[in-house]
Amino acid sequence: MASKVLTIYISSDAIRVAEMQKNNNKTVVLSNAAEIATPAGCFNDGYLVDVTAAAEAIRQAIFGRGFTAKEAIFTVSSKKIASKEVEINYFKNTRKLGQVLQANSSEYFPMSNSGDYLFAYSVLEDYMTEEGRKYRVSAVAAPLDLVKGYYEVAEELKLKVQSIDYFGNSVIQLLSLQMQEGRTDLVLQIEKDATYVNVMRGKVLVLQRSVNYGKNAVINALMDVKKISEKDAKTLLSNEALLDQHVTADEYAQTVSYLVNGIGRAVEYHRTKNPGELLQGIKIFGEGSAIAGIEKILQRELGAPVEHFETLAGVSIKGQAALTAEEVLRYLPNIGSVIDPMNLTIGSAKKSVIESSDLLKYLKIGLVIAAVGSAGFAGVTWYQHDQVMKRQRQLEDDIKKIEDIELIAQDYERAQREYDLVKAFERSTHNNDEMVLTFIEDMEELMPSESYVSQISFASGEVAFDITSGWHDPTKNEVADTMVSISGLDYVTNFSIPSIVESYKTLIWLCDEEGNPLVDEEGNPVYLTESFEAKEEKPIYSLSDLEEEEEEEIKTEDGVLVEYEEGMVFPEGVENYMLVTLRQTTYSASCTINRPADPAEDEAVTPGGPGSAPAEAPAEGGAQ
Repeated sequence: MASKVLTIYISSDAIRVAEMQKNNNKTVVLSNAAEIATPAGCFNDGYLVDVTAAAEAIRQAIFGRGFTAKEAIFTVSSKKIASKEVEINYFKNTRKLGQVLQANSSEYFPMSNSGDYLFAYSVLEDYMTEEGRKYRVSAVAAPLDLVKGYYEVAEELKLKVQSIDYFGNSVIQLLSLQMQEGRTDLVLQIEKDATYVNVMRGKVLVLQRSVNYGKNAVINALMDVKKISEKDAKTLLSNEALLDQHVTADEYAQTVSYLVNGIGRAVEYHRTKNPGELLQGIKIFGEGSAIAGIEKILQRELGAPVEHFETLAGVSIKGQAALTAEEVLRYLPNIGSVIDPMNLTIGSAKKSVIESSDLLKYLKIGLVIAAVGSAGFAGVTWYQHDQVMKRQRQLEDDIKKIEDIELIAQDYERAQREYDLVKAFERSTHNNDEMVLTFIEDMEELMPSESYVSQISFASGEVAFDITSGWHDPTKNEVADTMVSISGLDYVTNFSIPSIVESYKTLIWLCDEEGNPLVDEEGNPVYLTESFEAKEEKPIYSLSDLEEEEEEEIKTEDGVLVEYEEGMVFPEGVENYMLVTLRQTTYSASCTINRPADPAEDEAVTPGGPGSAPAEAPAEGGAQ
């Protein structure tokens, strides 16, 4: 078992510290934990604005509580950290993989000065393609000055920095221990200001996205809808019985619409990229998972059963860490960082912090070296000095010639941000119901002419409808024909027919004297029909018996088809006929219609998740 390590996660509202160690079988033992409010003005989107205040808060949280670890792992979350999912050829030597990613970092993260960033990666999947073996890699780029702040905190606390992990990687490492092979699940971490969407195929991350709506967005929406205070909104959203009494279904749908639609867009993107892969379950956790009624609406909109994480597989709680199951979930980024961190480390900063006793020794050595160096510099010739000055002037001239490049880069980055914001807003205005008209037009063209739709409903791309066929030969399968036609539409998925009702009737097809079935001018069968005489008000049957009456005394109109019943008496003149059985089918059907994804979304390089949009970048505390 490895030695204990202190894992530290700092967000805008809380600092969570946990002491743990990892067994050889990758299980994690959590032996101590503490939480304290983040000091005001200390933290800003991943940056430690006041290092001293942050260090003092951590010191207060752990002092006198039995923490003994001397090494630390920090988990960092920030919108300033960009991430990108990359496919790269397989390398047997993973060290070479890191070198290739580092060399191509400017391709993945176009930025004005790559020297100001640290790059790291984690392998999501090792798989075979037609072109050969490949890696699917999550690569991240973090601002160097952001990461330095965590080293400064460690120095004040006299801790050795073992590693610095990216939040999205920490959470995914832990989630992979919770998932089952052979199924695909949606895992939602609903926090205060953001929701983090993860699609897991077994233990492999397939898709990771963030949505800029969380618990606070739902609270604010309910305040607007009901015109109530924040306190009342929180009370209603924490009690499902109260919520049902005071909030209608339409009001609740409006309250959670931004959150649910944001999640739905991520799921729709997954379905577009993986059309044959259905979600088998939805797992939710985080502060927002306690929103009353959220499970029901997620199950209805996304079509999969919803459950909460109750316990964490692969995590053992021992020692002084007396945490409830709900409290342990708050330490997800702490626990996951121990398993396989990304290592956003600063070269020499990996070394231990220098103790004050060693500092005096190194200072004395430095003074001696400085004295010797001063004597040497006194002997530098004027010529050497002149050459240095000429070189400096040359470099200054070169810089002036290209100084406008920085302005161009800034303009580009600003334009890119504005474009991404507009694009994100534009995406938020779309949903799957945009395909309703196209779907109806296609159904009119594909359905058999005698069939008709008696009822149809649409909700966020989920369609339910009832179809009744015409009377037809039992050998003809209109249900199968309709199913094949509609399922063949490229924007239709999950087509199913849950219920079918069949009706039968037997008709009398009249024949001539030679036994040949009669047809009308349009080629339709001539069935025996019942007619009504206006004068005597008694039923009279068509054809032969009508011919026996005088035309001027009989006024008739077409009646209903005569259905054959065993032992029935035929009217006079009906001697030649054949019996025909017909079937009518009424069935319910449902499917999902999907709006085509914007191709530009596939190539987006954004903060907060592989390929996710800037407007959906992670805030603190989320799994991106």
